Amino acid sequence: MKVKISIPETLNDITLGQYQKYFSYIGKLQDDDLAIKKIEILCNLTREQIFLFQYSEVQRISDLLDAILDTKPSLIQKFTVDNIKFGWIPELNDMSYGELLDLNSTISDWNSMHVAMSVLYRPIKNEVSGLYNIEKYQGDKYHNHIKEMPMSAVIGSLVFFWNLGMDLLKYTTQSLATEESRAHLQQSGV
Repeated sequence: MKVKISIPETLNDITLGQYQKYFSYIGKLQDDDLAIKKIEILCNLTREQIFLFQYSEVQRISDLLDAILDTKPSLIQKFTVDNIKFGWIPELNDMSYGELLDLNSTISDWNSMHVAMSVLYRPIKNEVSGLYNIEKYQGDKYHNHIKEMPMSAVIGSLVFFWNLGMDLLKYTTQSLATEESRAHLQQSGV
Protein backbone atom coordinates (compact mmCIF):
# COMPACT_ATOMS: atom_id res chain seq x y z
CA MET A 1 0.00 0.00 0.00
CA LYS A 2 1.40 3.36 -1.03
CA VAL A 3 1.00 6.39 1.20
CA LYS A 4 0.93 9.80 -0.42
CA ILE A 5 2.80 12.33 1.67
CA SER A 6 2.91 16.09 1.41
CA ILE A 7 6.09 17.36 3.07
CA PRO A 8 6.19 21.08 3.86
CA GLU A 9 8.78 22.85 1.72
CA THR A 10 9.02 26.10 3.70
CA LEU A 11 7.76 27.66 6.91
CA ASN A 12 4.85 28.98 4.83
CA ASP A 13 3.56 25.40 4.66
CA ILE A 14 3.47 24.95 8.45
CA THR A 15 0.84 26.69 10.60
CA LEU A 16 1.29 28.12 14.06
CA GLY A 17 -1.32 25.66 15.35
CA GLN A 18 0.61 22.70 13.94
CA TYR A 19 3.82 23.94 15.50
CA GLN A 20 2.15 24.55 18.87
CA LYS A 21 0.84 20.98 18.80
CA TYR A 22 4.28 19.60 17.88
CA PHE A 23 6.02 21.79 20.47
CA SER A 24 3.82 20.37 23.22
CA TYR A 25 5.61 17.02 22.73
CA ILE A 26 9.18 18.39 22.88
CA GLY A 27 10.79 17.22 26.11
CA LYS A 28 8.08 14.59 26.62
CA LEU A 29 9.10 12.16 23.88
CA GLN A 30 12.41 10.52 23.02
CA ASP A 31 14.14 11.18 19.68
CA ASP A 32 12.48 8.54 17.48
CA ASP A 33 9.04 9.08 18.98
CA LEU A 34 9.44 12.85 18.60
CA ALA A 35 10.45 12.44 14.96
CA ILE A 36 7.33 10.35 14.33
CA LYS A 37 5.14 12.90 16.11
CA LYS A 38 6.75 15.75 14.12
CA ILE A 39 6.03 13.99 10.82
CA GLU A 40 2.54 13.05 11.97
CA ILE A 41 1.63 16.65 12.84
CA LEU A 42 3.51 18.63 10.19
CA CYS A 43 2.77 16.26 7.29
CA ASN A 44 -0.81 15.43 8.37
CA LEU A 45 -0.23 11.68 8.58
CA THR A 46 -1.27 9.04 11.05
CA ARG A 47 1.22 7.10 13.15
CA GLU A 48 0.15 3.93 11.34
CA GLN A 49 0.96 5.49 7.95
CA ILE A 50 4.41 6.54 9.15
CA PHE A 51 5.13 3.01 10.40
CA LEU A 52 4.84 1.83 6.78
CA PHE A 53 7.87 3.97 5.78
CA GLN A 54 11.43 2.73 5.80
CA TYR A 55 13.45 3.91 8.78
CA SER A 56 15.82 5.87 6.52
CA GLU A 57 12.85 7.67 4.94
CA VAL A 58 11.49 8.67 8.36
CA GLN A 59 14.92 10.06 9.25
CA ARG A 60 15.17 11.93 5.93
CA ILE A 61 11.74 13.53 6.37
CA SER A 62 12.49 14.42 9.99
CA ASP A 63 15.78 16.05 8.96
CA LEU A 64 14.02 18.00 6.19
CA LEU A 65 11.45 19.27 8.67
CA ASP A 66 14.19 20.25 11.13
CA ALA A 67 15.96 22.24 8.40
CA ILE A 68 12.72 24.06 7.59
CA LEU A 69 12.04 24.82 11.26
CA ASP A 70 15.58 26.20 11.64
CA THR A 71 15.15 28.88 8.97
CA LYS A 72 15.05 32.52 10.08
CA PRO A 73 12.85 34.52 7.70
CA SER A 74 12.51 38.28 7.58
CA LEU A 75 9.47 40.04 8.98
CA ILE A 76 6.31 39.18 7.03
CA GLN A 77 4.07 42.23 6.72
CA LYS A 78 0.90 40.53 5.45
CA PHE A 79 -0.63 37.08 5.03
CA THR A 80 -4.08 35.68 4.32
CA VAL A 81 -5.97 33.06 6.35
CA ASP A 82 -9.54 31.97 5.61
CA ASN A 83 -9.92 34.84 3.11
CA ILE A 84 -8.99 37.36 5.82
CA LYS A 85 -5.93 39.47 5.05
CA PHE A 86 -3.89 40.12 8.19
CA GLY A 87 -1.31 42.88 8.52
CA TRP A 88 1.55 43.59 10.92
CA ILE A 89 0.71 46.36 13.38
CA PRO A 90 1.86 49.51 11.53
CA GLU A 91 3.03 51.44 14.61
CA LEU A 92 4.39 49.49 17.55
CA ASN A 93 4.63 52.76 19.51
CA ASP A 94 0.87 53.22 19.21
CA MET A 95 0.10 49.94 20.97
CA SER A 96 -2.37 50.25 23.83
CA TYR A 97 -1.48 49.24 27.38
CA GLY A 98 -3.72 46.17 27.11
CA GLU A 99 -2.10 45.12 23.84
CA LEU A 100 1.36 45.51 25.36
CA LEU A 101 0.38 43.47 28.43
CA ASP A 102 -1.03 40.67 26.27
CA LEU A 103 2.03 40.71 24.02
CA ASN A 104 4.58 40.72 26.86
CA SER A 105 2.82 37.98 28.81
CA THR A 106 2.44 35.58 25.86
CA ILE A 107 5.27 36.06 23.36
CA SER A 108 7.73 33.84 25.24
CA ASP A 109 5.35 30.87 25.59
CA TRP A 110 4.55 28.67 22.59
CA ASN A 111 1.27 27.57 24.19
CA SER A 112 -0.02 31.15 24.03
CA MET A 113 1.91 32.38 20.98
CA HIS A 114 -1.37 32.78 19.07
CA VAL A 115 -2.36 35.51 21.57
CA ALA A 116 0.89 37.40 20.95
CA MET A 117 0.43 37.05 17.18
CA SER A 118 -3.15 38.33 17.50
CA VAL A 119 -1.71 41.53 18.96
CA LEU A 120 0.90 41.89 16.22
CA TYR A 121 -1.23 40.82 13.24
CA ARG A 122 -4.81 41.98 12.70
CA PRO A 123 -7.28 42.02 9.84
CA ILE A 124 -6.62 44.80 7.37
CA LYS A 125 -9.59 47.19 7.15
CA ASN A 126 -8.44 49.06 4.06
CA GLU A 127 -5.31 49.30 1.97
CA VAL A 128 -4.07 51.87 -0.52
CA SER A 129 -0.71 51.72 -2.31
CA GLY A 130 0.79 49.28 0.18
CA LEU A 131 -0.32 51.31 3.22
CA TYR A 132 -3.07 49.86 5.36
CA ASN A 133 -5.14 50.23 8.52
CA ILE A 134 -5.83 47.28 10.79
CA GLU A 135 -8.76 46.51 13.06
CA LYS A 136 -8.56 47.47 16.71
CA TYR A 137 -7.35 44.70 18.99
CA GLN A 138 -10.28 42.54 20.09
CA GLY A 139 -8.71 39.96 22.36
CA ASP A 140 -9.46 36.41 21.32
CA LYS A 141 -11.73 37.21 18.34
CA TYR A 142 -9.18 35.97 15.77
CA HIS A 143 -7.25 33.37 17.76
CA ASN A 144 -8.53 30.43 15.70
CA HIS A 145 -7.59 32.21 12.47
CA ILE A 146 -4.19 33.17 13.85
CA LYS A 147 -3.46 29.52 14.68
CA GLU A 148 -3.64 28.96 10.90
CA MET A 149 -1.06 31.67 10.12
CA PRO A 150 2.19 30.57 8.47
CA MET A 151 5.16 29.90 10.73
CA SER A 152 7.23 32.15 8.46
CA ALA A 153 5.29 35.14 9.85
CA VAL A 154 5.61 33.90 13.43
CA ILE A 155 9.35 33.27 13.23
CA GLY A 156 9.86 36.47 11.22
CA SER A 157 8.23 38.52 13.96
CA LEU A 158 10.28 36.78 16.68
CA VAL A 159 13.47 37.42 14.69
CA PHE A 160 12.39 41.07 14.31
CA PHE A 161 12.10 41.46 18.10
CA TRP A 162 15.35 39.57 18.67
CA ASN A 163 17.16 41.89 16.23
CA LEU A 164 15.53 44.91 17.88
CA GLY A 165 16.77 43.71 21.28
CA MET A 166 20.27 43.12 19.92
CA ASP A 167 20.35 46.62 18.39
CA LEU A 168 19.18 48.11 21.67
CA LEU A 169 21.87 46.20 23.56
CA LYS A 170 24.54 47.35 21.09
CA TYR A 171 23.53 51.02 21.30
CA THR A 172 23.18 50.88 25.07
CA THR A 173 26.65 49.38 25.38
CA GLN A 174 28.08 52.02 23.04
CA SER A 175 26.36 54.76 24.98
CA LEU A 176 27.63 53.44 28.30
CA ALA A 177 31.15 53.15 26.91
CA THR A 178 30.99 56.77 25.75
CA GLU A 179 29.67 57.95 29.12
CA GLU A 180 32.35 55.94 30.96
CA SER A 181 35.03 57.48 28.69
CA ARG A 182 33.72 60.99 29.41
CA ALA A 183 33.64 60.30 33.13
CA HIS A 184 37.19 58.91 32.99
CA LEU A 185 38.38 61.94 31.02
CA GLN A 186 36.68 64.32 33.43
CA GLN A 187 38.17 62.49 36.37
CA SER A 188 41.66 62.71 34.91
CA GLY A 189 41.21 66.43 34.22
CA VAL A 190 40.98 66.31 30.43
